[in-house]
Amino acid sequence: MICNKFSAFARKSLSYVTIAIVSLSCRESLPTYIPPQHVLSVNVTSIEQLNDHVAPPGHQEVQIILSGENTYDEVIQDTVDFKGTMLIWWQRKPDYFKTFYLSQNYLTDPSLVHNRQMLLIPGQQFSMSVIWDLRSDDGIYLPSDMDFYNLRQRYCDPNVRCANPEIFVVEVSLNVYDRLGYISAPAVQFTFVGRECDIEGYPPCN
Repeated sequence: MICNKFSAFARKSLSYVTIAIVSLSCRESLPTYIPPQHVLSVNVTSIEQLNDHVAPPGHQEVQIILSGENTYDEVIQDTVDFKGTMLIWWQRKPDYFKTFYLSQNYLTDPSLVHNRQMLLIPGQQFSMSVIWDLRSDDGIYLPSDMDFYNLRQRYCDPNVRCANPEIFVVEVSLNVYDRLGYISAPAVQFTFVGRECDIEGYPPCN
């Protein structure tokens, strides 16, 4: 009889302990989810002043390639919303600048995006291409403000005179995946040489 009472008491005590443990565990909050950091990098990887046969003097252009890379050790797949800015400004005359508003239309390989989602395996890259016609946000053709001093002694090609080299700076901020937010690329400088036709005709001033 004593054993039965003790057994019932033990079972009852055990049930109280179990309820207490469950109650305590229910009151514990789950740890806050912290998304992984530095899973995507963005860099300006190429800047090219296009040659006279593609962009002749008076209509010069520069091509800028922007690349993003999955630097995480796992696959990234999520909804994309490409938006951001590429700012190009003249170091000697910083009041002259050009702003590009980046979007999915600048992708060199649009097939990477399916149903608004993009998958990148570790190390995989995407690229965006921007062509700049050397006009500022105010519509000024910047080579016309470059230094062509002493032109007669500064022919750089048949019928073509060259200005002093000028330095421009490219700054980029880009959103790719909304849950990652905006990523800034390291600022990059490049040198541009203004070119001007002396005599209309070929080569290459046609």
